[in-house]
Amino acid sequence: MALRETNLIPAEILTRREFLRHLFFWTACVAISLSLIWTFYFYQIYVLQVKKRTLAELKQKHQHLGSKINEIRRIQVELDRMRQEQAGLENITLGAPYSHIFAKLADIMNEATWLSQLTIDSGHEEESSIRLRLTGFSFSADELGNFLKQITNEPMFKNVVLQQARENVNSRFGKGSGKTLRLMQFNIECNISKI
Repeated sequence: MALRETNLIPAEILTRREFLRHLFFWTACVAISLSLIWTFYFYQIYVLQVKKRTLAELKQKHQHLGSKINEIRRIQVELDRMRQEQAGLENITLGAPYSHIFAKLADIMNEATWLSQLTIDSGHEEESSIRLRLTGFSFSADELGNFLKQITNEPMFKNVVLQQARENVNSRFGKGSGKTLRLMQFNIECNISKI
């Protein structure tokens, strides 16, 4: 005798169970697939937003740098203009110490000594002194010595050197009297400290 298995559960219940099992399995597969797709989608959106944010920051930095560059150029133009003005003012003020030199020389000069030529050599900007050359006449060697002593004692004049002193007979100064004058012609060189 053979044994047969008999299933007492109705076939519709078994079919429904199998259907539910398939339904849950495929629902789980679809849910997993959808969650993977959505995860990938949101990851892509996040990466894209990060790139957009970085691009926006770079654009903002570029604009900020552009404004800074424009400001630097404006400042450079202003500095160039101020340098030109300063150079013009330096050219104007370079003559200012010369009036002090003339005033000191006028105080030192005596009635028996006078200048026929005065040369001021300011030299280069990096030099710290001005070179002064005096050419003139004096009635006697004593008067010339007196003038030389006074100019040497003046603190403004440094390294005073009598380059040349010679007696000169000159009829030009004694025109009205018909006499010839004996004058001492001299050349003096000295340095003046720049102020």
